[in-house]
Amino acid sequence: MSKLIGGYKPLTPFETAGSGSARWCIAERGRERFFLKQFLAPVYPAEGSGALARKQRQRCRDFERQKQRLYSTLSCVIGDTLVPVIDFFMHDRRYYAVSEEVPKPHMTGEDVLTLSMKSKREILYEIAQCLQRLHMQGVVHADIKPDHVLMMKMPVGYHVKLIDLDSGFLADDPPMSNKDIEGDPVYLAPETFLRMVGVDVVLDTKIDTFAFAIMLHRLWTGELPEIDHSKYAYIYEAALDDGDILLSDELPAAYHSIVKKMLSKNSQERPDDALIVQMLYAPYRSDEREVERSTENLNGLSRFMKRKN
Repeated sequence: MSKLIGGYKPLTPFETAGSGSARWCIAERGRERFFLKQFLAPVYPAEGSGALARKQRQRCRDFERQKQRLYSTLSCVIGDTLVPVIDFFMHDRRYYAVSEEVPKPHMTGEDVLTLSMKSKREILYEIAQCLQRLHMQGVVHADIKPDHVLMMKMPVGYHVKLIDLDSGFLADDPPMSNKDIEGDPVYLAPETFLRMVGVDVVLDTKIDTFAFAIMLHRLWTGELPEIDHSKYAYIYEAALDDGDILLSDELPAAYHSIVKKMLSKNSQERPDDALIVQMLYAPYRSDEREVERSTENLNGLSRFMKRKN
């Protein structure tokens, strides 16, 4: 029989999650199944009165306070926007977070690539709305990428939820230690990297905007924005060096300008969520051409009226 962890019984072995800062398993309590995540750091120190133990205890207290405040704020996010954290506790000196089990099957980034342009735009619009709602509460996801967006095909349309906010923080209460800042380097914002190496810069919701631009491009085209790989390994490096970040021609022309701005080195030059939502809601010319082609053979009058409008 598996050992209980805070009242939860692990059903699967623990696996290391994305960045390696946590590991997770599926667990049950009563007859319900949950996603149980164990944070690998910080670890509450054993009894001791030395300076190192006192410093570690203070780091744990700060971690608890920030997580409890974050999870409380997440419960106020409007709409069915995210998979919430429903429990947070310490067990055997380690911290755990519990959320609902992520339903399966759900769509992958590869699945999205096979969809029509209209369906892609609908999914990206849903993601943009989720981020806007999250940011309205002052929450920074801090690890936006396709693996952390639950995309589901519904009887009518699509539904999206954000998952894995354990790297997240409140914009007015960012991590105090550089060790607590993380993210996938593929989607990392320039200022996040600077904070990781000790530069005193502001981290806010605009780091999600940078990551979303990369994800938008990847979900639409199947590729990352192009950089000079002889100079840079990641997009944030090109941004910091004012290097070229080239967008695919497969991305609708109407999106190029705003996606470029979302990838700005200066976070304050990136567009607001409302503008991104508006851009993804409005039909673009590719949609119009699809409609035109579908009506073109009906009669000459409908074709003329469409072009005139």
